[in-house]
Parts: sequence; structure tokens; C-alpha cells
Amino acid sequence: MNIGFIGTGNMGAAIIEALSGMEGITLYGVNRTRSKLEELAARTGLIPCGDVRELTEKSDFVVLAVKPQQVGEVWPAMVPALSSDKCMISIAAGLTLESLQQSIGHACPVIRVMPITPVLVKEGVTAVCLDDKTLTQEQKDAVQRIFSPSGDVHIVAENLFDVFTALIGSGPALLFHLMETLIESGVELGIERAAASRMVKKLFRGAGIMAEQSEQHISLLKEMSIAPAGTTNAALAHFERTAIRGNIMDAIRKAYERSIELG
Repeated sequence: MNIGFIGTGNMGAAIIEALSGMEGITLYGVNRTRSKLEELAARTGLIPCGDVRELTEKSDFVVLAVKPQQVGEVWPAMVPALSSDKCMISIAAGLTLESLQQSIGHACPVIRVMPITPVLVKEGVTAVCLDDKTLTQEQKDAVQRIFSPSGDVHIVAENLFDVFTALIGSGPALLFHLMETLIESGVELGIERAAASRMVKKLFRGAGIMAEQSEQHISLLKEMSIAPAGTTNAALAHFERTAIRGNIMDAIRKAYERSIELG
């Protein structure tokens, strides 16, 4: 299986690194900055291509990993080299299947994918849209193989991509914001910043592993840490009085509405 990446920035490079060394996969790449492409090639075994057309001709799967505002520069070289036996995978945010198919003249099947930043540490959550009716089962299986080394892969219908964007795509920044807030609270109350940072990072890691491995509902895991009239109960009661749960849900809805506006 030949996979070509148009754009090898942070996200593209992370996916390439996760795939490097896998049996039966040959990786190709093009990037505006040649030096970065060659550095990535030295680390991963990726084969640099001279231009987009060469990469497209050599690839079974062409991964569009550039910024949405840059895709217009890609089409003139890519489209003539596409054929019905190839497949284009887009990780460019906000570009719908319909707009992508129109841009390439329905030359091949298209898969829309949304990875998130934790793919950088192979712990991502990636949405894959397989709504294109022209996809073969082999192509559907292959795209899951391509992204599974970077974390979990979920098949998501395109009409739910804005929900996924709001909840999961925005999720890392929201969690980092909460982590930052907890660290600042510890510092305010007297814990040295570096120590507070280590503690909070481990707290999130431990709680995440616990939630993932336990068969109990999240609510029951929460109750395990609550004693009647205790410190945790006092904090959660304040959350309820100040509508923290509602504010979080409103924030996700705001992100969802913004995703619709941008899409």
C-alpha cells in the first residue's frame, strides 16, 4: 500500500511517524519546506517526491494534510493524476465531502478524517467519515489501518462531524485549560508551581486510565472519591450552585455552532 502525504507539518508528520516501519506500507511526501521533509524522511524512511503530481501518481491513498486555505494550490497538480482506483483522504478541517468531490471532479473516492493533537503521542481520537458511496471495502479497511497506529479510530457520519469537532476536536484545549486552572489553584494555595504541574498532570493521567479500564459508569467512579460533608463534596456542591455543568455544555454547543459556521 502506497500512501502519499501532501503536507508534512505537525499532524501529517505524527501520522507518518506512527506508520513508519509497518510492513507492506510505503510512504511518500511533499512539503513546502524541503529541509523539514528530508529530516522527516531520515527518521521514518519516507520517500520525498519532487511535486504533488509525482506523489499522486505513485500513491494508492493521497492524504491531503495542508491548511484549508492552501488546498486551492494543490488541485491543479493533483487532479490530473487522480484515477478511480485511488483514494483521497482529507484531514483539512472544515472541507465537506461534497466540496472535496467537486474540487477533484469526482475523480476518485474521498474519505474525510479528523485527527486531534494527541496523535502526536499516539494517543489520538480520530473520526473517519466513510459516507462516500464509491468507496470499496478494501479502502474502508485501509483507512482504519492508516490511522489506528495514532490512537483510536471511530467511524463518524459526516452529519456528526461538527459535534465531533466541538466535543473531541476542541477537547484537548479545554482539558489543558482545566489543568492550567487546577495548577494555578495549587500555586495560589501554596504549592510550588513545578510540583503542582507534576501533580495535576499525573492526576489527569491516572483518572483517564482509571476511567478507561473500569467497567463502572463515570458517575460511580466520581462517587468513589466523595465523602459525606467532605472536601470533594464541598467543591462539587459549589460547581452545582454555580452551574459549572451547564456552562461546560453551553461551551461545547458554542464550539458546535462555530464549527457549523466555519464549515
